[in-house]
Amino acid sequence: MKIMMIGQLIGGLDSYIRNVIEYTDDRFEFVIVTGKTDNHKPIVKRGTVVKEYHVDMFRALNPQKDLRCLLDTIRIIRKENPDIIHCHSAKGGVIGRIAGKLTKKKTFYTPHAFSFLSAQSGIKRQIYLFFERICRFDSFVLACSNSEKTIAVKQVGYRTSHAMVWNNAVPDASDVEPAPLDYPAICYIGRPSYQKNPQFFVELAKRVHTKHPEIKFYLLGVGYYSPDLGAVESLVKAYQLKDTVILKPWLSHAETMAIVKSCLFYLTVSRYEGLPLAVIEAMSLGKAIVASNVWGNMDCVSDGYNGRLLPLELDVFTDTLLTLIEDKELRDTYSRHSRERFEQQFLITRQIKNLEAIYES
Repeated sequence: MKIMMIGQLIGGLDSYIRNVIEYTDDRFEFVIVTGKTDNHKPIVKRGTVVKEYHVDMFRALNPQKDLRCLLDTIRIIRKENPDIIHCHSAKGGVIGRIAGKLTKKKTFYTPHAFSFLSAQSGIKRQIYLFFERICRFDSFVLACSNSEKTIAVKQVGYRTSHAMVWNNAVPDASDVEPAPLDYPAICYIGRPSYQKNPQFFVELAKRVHTKHPEIKFYLLGVGYYSPDLGAVESLVKAYQLKDTVILKPWLSHAETMAIVKSCLFYLTVSRYEGLPLAVIEAMSLGKAIVASNVWGNMDCVSDGYNGRLLPLELDVFTDTLLTLIEDKELRDTYSRHSRERFEQQFLITRQIKNLEAIYES
């Protein structure tokens, strides 16, 4: 069975597609359509580099480039003749679903957090939601969490029969060596953007710093598409937290996991998620999770079991962080439960058969 992946291989989507291709059975053949400027390493399956096509696929709306991207994608589909199209995220999702409709190919769409959730105004939200609705056609939404499936059915209008779930899943990272940190630290993986809410992260660091100045706060993944980076840097400077809030650019996966493993626990203050790979990977390392109580996070964290799910209120987050910093026994309990839940629900070697069954259904 030949499956065509369509989307920008950047950040979490790169990891998702890479993991799916690597861990699926050899009876599945893959071909990738991705952006010309995507900076990623080739994907290798069983020693063979997976075929890629590069098209004008960019995050920003550009009618001329988007039309060229669509026409090139249709041409590639006709050349490769895949059995299934699996398209990802906002731009890949629009291009892939339209191309799938025009070429009459069975099409799956994984939003990885719907685009309208990122809108900071009501008008933009309605525009993005409109595009999601008109591009449904007869595609199947393959949500990466139960939360995302709920949104697809209740807000986007997918029929229940055309909505399914395959939870994001990752390899076990527990054997990574911890980074040699000489101080206690808390970490968060997320590019400085509206979704990841980095200013809240800095405000929280400022409050914790007054009682525990020895604690460092790592923000990992600062680099590609970081529209709020300037604002974050200005806030760090204004609060004189240069030695407390450590902004790290894109690192290798092993380097990132090493830092996460060395931290006291994992923190996320995002405004919305699909199903966050970073949280799942932190769970694989046996980390307690402190998370905002939003879509996606709630599919990973049970409040009081493997961490805390909290409203985005500074006082609540501050009190929780101080409690966990000072209570190692509680951290250890949450950590043990995180690892158990990871093994049961998010370990890709156990979950990949479910995705294979969906492809073949």
